[in-house]
Parts: sequence; structure tokens; C-alpha cells
Amino acid sequence: MKNKIGLFGLCIALSLGSCVSKKKLTQAENQLMVAESRLSKEKSENRECQDEREELEATVESYNQKIFALQKDNENRVEIGKDGSMMTETSKQNMRRVIQKMDPEKVAGAKTLNDSINLAVAYNIQQNLNDSFASSETEFDEDGNAIQSESSDGASLDGLDVTVAQPVVKITINNSILFKSGSAWVSKNSHPLIEKLANLIKSEPNMEVLVEGHADAIPVVEGSYLGDNWMMASKRAIAVVRVLENKFDVPGEQLAASSRGEHKPVADNATPEGRAKNRRTTITLMPNMEKFMAMMK
Repeated sequence: MKNKIGLFGLCIALSLGSCVSKKKLTQAENQLMVAESRLSKEKSENRECQDEREELEATVESYNQKIFALQKDNENRVEIGKDGSMMTETSKQNMRRVIQKMDPEKVAGAKTLNDSINLAVAYNIQQNLNDSFASSETEFDEDGNAIQSESSDGASLDGLDVTVAQPVVKITINNSILFKSGSAWVSKNSHPLIEKLANLIKSEPNMEVLVEGHADAIPVVEGSYLGDNWMMASKRAIAVVRVLENKFDVPGEQLAASSRGEHKPVADNATPEGRAKNRRTTITLMPNMEKFMAMMK
């Protein structure tokens, strides 16, 4: 009997021991699952951090390359002046080079960067156009005499003037350069000048060009095919437009012609010198900013 009781107690003890071991095992298994879950989460977060790090490193490298390129290509750096004007280093160097050639008195009048840019562009265009006079040839009549134009004073470099009020370029040409006296036909002597204008216009397909004719206050000879000062100024402006379009291939859609008659004088019509200055053709160019800056090269 005692043996049976001892055996029964042993079985109970073994059973209880087994229960305790299973409980600890279950707890251990649960802890392992939690640990594995945490490890998996940390690994995932680590991968995300690694991806973000690599992305940030790539971004930093990209900016470093851009900074290096900008430092290396410093001549293309854009600077903005206090007056709102914008220039690259190349344009600034071009401007300084041009201004060094100019009359110091004119340069002294430039108060802002914009003023300096306008002066440099105007000077460079004028010098470029002036070169055309060297290639123009004097016309002669059947007797071998040089053909005179409207005014003996006008057919010189003094009859050409360029002014700039960014981004508008205004070129004034004395009619003694463009026309014979009493005529609305453009003189062949002026074709080299007009060709340079045409090349400038064609360099910018979106450039708008207005050609305006001006007259002095002396009435046109009665019965002349020129009509009156309004008509004469109009005919001359149209004649310049036709040479630009028909001879030098400037697209007609870029061109416009108009007449001011004698109503926009720049000098006193009471003197021969003043009337000579008032007989003129103005050509207004409206290029975009990039082409405007290129005019200083």
C-alpha cells in the first residue's frame, strides 16, 4: 500500500514538473517572438534610414557638383544690380572693354549699371554700323561727277546716332545717308549700312522693328510725286522697309513703317543745320534680353 502511495506521489510530482517546464517554455517562446518582431522592425527601420541616408548623400553630391560647376564656370554667373539689371561675368567684361574705348565724358554720365550697359550697347552698335561707311562706294553720274545727296553736311558718321533705353535700341540715320535730294529711293551707298542692320534684325526672329520717316518744315515742291511732308516721310520709311525685306531678306512680319511728317523735330527748322538734322529716319529695335546683351560682344 505504501508503495502505491509513493508511486502516485512521484507521478504527481513529475506531472507538476512537466507543467512548470511547459509554462516557462511558452513564456520563452513568447519572448522570442517579441524579440524577433522587434528585431524585424529595427531591421526595417534601419533599411529605411539607410535608404534615406543614401538619398541624402546623393542629393549632397548633386549640389556639390552644381556648386563646383558654378565655381568653375564663373563667367556665366548672373549678378543682379541694385537697379534690377542682370549681367553675367562675360557681359560685364564685355561692357568694361567697350567702355574703355568710349569718351570719358559720356561714361561719366552713367549713374547706374543699367546706364553703363545702355551706353556700351549703343557705342558698340554705332561703331559696327559706322564700319559700313568704309565699304560704301561713291556713286557717279554719266559725266563722272560724284552724286550729291540731300545735304553736304549730312553724309558722314555724324549723321548716324544710336541710343539705348534697355531693352529698346533706337537708331537714327540722317536722310542724307539714305536718300538723294528730292527722292524716296534708297541710295545704293547706304546698302552696306542697311545690310548690317538687316543682319542684326535677323539674328533675333522675335525682334520687332519700327521704321519711322521724319521731314523738316519746308513744304515739298508743288506737283512732286512725293506729295507733302507726311507722304514723303512715309514713302521713305516704306522704301527702307522694302530694302530690308526684298534685298536683305528680313521677314516682313518683323517690320513696320510709319510717318511722323515734320511734327517731331529734334532741331530748329529756322536754320539749314537744324532742318538737315530733322530730315531723318529712325529705326527702333526691340530685342529680347539675351540678344540685347549679345550686342556688346
